[in-house]
Amino acid sequence: MKAVRYYGEGDFRVEEVPEPKRRPDNLVAQVLCTAICGTDVKLFKQDNPRFKKGQTLGHEFCAEVVHVGDDVPGWALGDRLTMATSISCMDCPACRAGRTNLCDHLTPISADYPGAFAEFIEVPPAGIRGGNAVKVPATVPNEWAALAEPLSCAINAQQEAGVGPGDSVLIVGGGPLGCLHVEVARAFGAAKVFIVQRSQPRLGLCAKMRVDEVIGGDEDLAGRVKALTGGRGVDVVVVSAPSAEAQATAPELAAKGGRVSLFASLPKDAPDIIINSRTVHYRQVSIHGATDSTPAQVQLAVDLMASGQIRCDDIITHSFPLEKIHDGLSVMIEKRGLKVLMIP
Repeated sequence: MKAVRYYGEGDFRVEEVPEPKRRPDNLVAQVLCTAICGTDVKLFKQDNPRFKKGQTLGHEFCAEVVHVGDDVPGWALGDRLTMATSISCMDCPACRAGRTNLCDHLTPISADYPGAFAEFIEVPPAGIRGGNAVKVPATVPNEWAALAEPLSCAINAQQEAGVGPGDSVLIVGGGPLGCLHVEVARAFGAAKVFIVQRSQPRLGLCAKMRVDEVIGGDEDLAGRVKALTGGRGVDVVVVSAPSAEAQATAPELAAKGGRVSLFASLPKDAPDIIINSRTVHYRQVSIHGATDSTPAQVQLAVDLMASGQIRCDDIITHSFPLEKIHDGLSVMIEKRGLKVLMIP
């Protein structure tokens, strides 16, 4: 089968590799589509020793089951699935507390297991045991289902920050994940949703989202937020851009008792920010971290799609055959689109 494999910075190759082995304790599925993740883009731009050379990449996908092991209950040929692709050990303190996204021994698809930029993918036994495979109902298009994993990460962040009915939410960074945050905020009942985006190519794309206001990067952000909220600030700020300046500024944009989600990570060699602790203290602003997601959150993502509370049509802007992976990466790197799908 064809697969996109990683060989280092700038070196993704489409190669012929063996199909996954069909065993009594696994599932094998034919990949229908796989989305390019920001992690894939970072890996293309900078080598990461966490990924071994020759690994098949891709972890945001929808696939159709073509093999059900005799020891795997609850699945049938023809079922469609997506995955919570960080497989947990199910035995460490975080896992026992139900916070499997914080597992001490995570083994992700595309890092520790072959990924979904391929014609077929295996759901390994550990993924079966952890409930990582999630069925996709008939009402959810393949393309939407491929976004369930990144959508679940946004769900995790907004659950941590307590986004709920009536909230005003400011999303800083209008890339693919920022736009998915818009959908999650609406699904969680936010009354007002604003988004900030610096790059010109994506401003028009953000305007298609279910937002009340798109704020350009050259505008006075604090002034616009005050004007839009009667001077009080927003209930929740989600920083979806890997910007130290945005993270440091976020508490200043929050209302009294507001919450800040530091959703995007900063580079390892520049992880520090300086915040005004008086703002955090006297305005009682809470700051939340968020990383990855759980199988339950992937299930919720699929359920929200199935119910129509989350829509992904405007977030998916491009698709390419698997052989044109570099074309898809170029769209992402040049910020000419939002989510890019690869079709094996």
